[in-house]
Amino acid sequence: MLTIQARRIIMFVFLFLAVALFVLGTIILPDTVVTQIGISSHTSSTMPKMLALAIPSVLSILFSVLFYRSGKSKDLAIAILGVVLFALAFIVNL
Repeated sequence: MLTIQARRIIMFVFLFLAVALFVLGTIILPDTVVTQIGISSHTSSTMPKMLALAIPSVLSILFSVLFYRSGKSKDLAIAILGVVLFALAFIVNL
């Protein structure tokens, strides 16, 4: 079990990452973001940029705050998933 101070630091790291990646995404990603790629490596689904960036942002921010309050590892795992979704969005679209 992590101390409250360690959980606070982890929360602020994820808050910073979510905000920084959101701002970076609004600057460098195209207006329409590819969200799914089919087996034949063609685009299967797209989303507007703001929606595609809002989903991982909300996951990271919400679940990092929940992790800070409860200390449950599943909340931390979902916050990490939000950052991974940002990474995938950048990899697929750049």
